[in-house]
Amino acid sequence: MPTSLSSHKTIRKQEWTSRLIKPSTRAERKKEFLRHELLEGLMMEQMKMSSKFFYDTNGSKLFEWITKLPEYYPTRTEKSILKQYGQQLFGHLSHIDLVELGSGDCSKISLILSAIPSKQRETIIYRPIDFSQSALDQSQLQLLKVLPELKVEPLVADFTKLQALPNGQPRVICFLGSTIGNFDLHESQLLLQQIADIMNTGDQLIIGLDLVKDTETLESAYNDSQRITEAFNKNILRSCNNILHSNFHPPAFEHLAFFNHEKSRIEMHLKALSDLFVKSPYLNGQIMIQKGETIHTENSHKYTIPMIEELADSIRLNIKNIFTDQKQWFSLVQMVK
Repeated sequence: MPTSLSSHKTIRKQEWTSRLIKPSTRAERKKEFLRHELLEGLMMEQMKMSSKFFYDTNGSKLFEWITKLPEYYPTRTEKSILKQYGQQLFGHLSHIDLVELGSGDCSKISLILSAIPSKQRETIIYRPIDFSQSALDQSQLQLLKVLPELKVEPLVADFTKLQALPNGQPRVICFLGSTIGNFDLHESQLLLQQIADIMNTGDQLIIGLDLVKDTETLESAYNDSQRITEAFNKNILRSCNNILHSNFHPPAFEHLAFFNHEKSRIEMHLKALSDLFVKSPYLNGQIMIQKGETIHTENSHKYTIPMIEELADSIRLNIKNIFTDQKQWFSLVQMVK
């Protein structure tokens, strides 16, 4: 017999416990924090999971596959802008720290580094920051094969919690892939303000922002014919299972991706195909998810030029240049403190 809505709410809003009551090591504290973040999202009226949980080893591979799909324009369009304007943006750089937030693979930073003459490149420290140790290790190996003179100092970290960067050389901070679009507008402003606050006068922020365009192009990019994005979306449940030791069954959910015109964003959800219960040893009981309910897994905001200018003003950075492709589908924004 279906569970009533009132019972559903009681189950949803219960307290949860962890086996690690007082985590004693840094690794245990990190695991405890991730569990807490996931469970907190599942207790919300509109359930959600942070998009950072997409990027376990399998998720990172799936996303790399997505970037090569014909429907998925952002990666190839951003790369085309880097190729066209790389010399203008980066060719003069020397004696700087090149910081990349959410670095992932090295395909974009390779374009940036190749625009810098080798003698100047020897004076640069590349500091990739990523949630995934495996992604950092792989990209560092690939970079050093072709650029052995490069100094690489990776940092495994959640860049949304970044409080400081090493001082010394001036910094160029790259935040590519329209990753900032994955955050709510208020959250994105807070994050960019946090980044701006740790910048010194003269430091630069190079940020990739996806632009508003026709709905068909936008929605096709997140509903590809090979269903790789669907697999990527459902993989977040496996990632959750690994962290919570929970029993999410990915085939029990439907992939949804659509453009929300009012909020100017693509939304990705996982929709329950039937009533189901989620169990975890870190719960005092179980969570009920009713048929038709969704777990909100990702936003991808799309911007207009006035929105970009307003964003820069809000964090008190000056826009030096806005570079776009010929179709004006994507932008690289150069901001200076």
